[in-house]
Amino acid sequence: MQDQLINNVSDTALWIAAFRALETERPDAVFKDPLARKLAGDRGFQMVEATPIKDHMAFAMVTRTTGIDRLINIAIERGIDSVINLGAGLDTRPYRMPLPVNLRWLEVDFPHMIEYKNKLLQHDIPACHLQRMAADLSNDQERKTLFAKLGSETRRALLITEGVVGYLTNEQGAQLSKDLFAVPNFHYWIMDYHGGLRRHRRATDLKKILSNAPLQFDVEDPIGFFTSHGWKVHENIYLLDEGDRIGRKLPPFKFPLSFFIKLFPKKAREIGNRTYGYVLFGK
Repeated sequence: MQDQLINNVSDTALWIAAFRALETERPDAVFKDPLARKLAGDRGFQMVEATPIKDHMAFAMVTRTTGIDRLINIAIERGIDSVINLGAGLDTRPYRMPLPVNLRWLEVDFPHMIEYKNKLLQHDIPACHLQRMAADLSNDQERKTLFAKLGSETRRALLITEGVVGYLTNEQGAQLSKDLFAVPNFHYWIMDYHGGLRRHRRATDLKKILSNAPLQFDVEDPIGFFTSHGWKVHENIYLLDEGDRIGRKLPPFKFPLSFFIKLFPKKAREIGNRTYGYVLFGK
């Protein structure tokens, strides 16, 4: 049943949209995404119900959404003229965020994802200039050709790879980083990162639902990994800190982890913050 729900990486977009829809429908919602429910469809909510650590996943997806929203606003304040969302999935920020009307926003994803999204959102109006482009970013030549084209069309671009790097191998992650850095007009890059989470016992629970779309990227120090390619950290938002900011707490864990957290709260928080975060890189 779980294997049939998520058959590839694109399917995870339905899953994440369902989490956004559930947050939107809470009385204390920290963001509103009125398009999420129709984008998720029934399968998206079935995926949520099949998620082994559903409450923890919901917390992570909510903080990821609000954290990356903050980083986008910071980049806008620093004068970007374009946003390029690679592997955009079912993201709806061009519709739900109060963006500058003259901002160019480009979404790139597989052809079937672009077709699905265009069909469902054909009557919805974005807040800025929105385009969608079909491309296979795993194809080296196609990716480099795309980046060269977009680099020539922008002056000061922000790249977003939300929920993308985790599904790449370490080698693919490094190549993406170097390809982005090589384009002069790609000034900023937002990504979410995991610090050693793949080795954690709790990560094995997620493998039950992601067996057909495995999380592969696994480095102990992801920030150091990408800064070694030339990127500089401009802003770094940690999981638990963002939860505090929006008034949400990480759901409790079972024993013995709950005992460790109670006994060593400061150390537990340090470890928790290191496991997941959202970063704005720049040149």
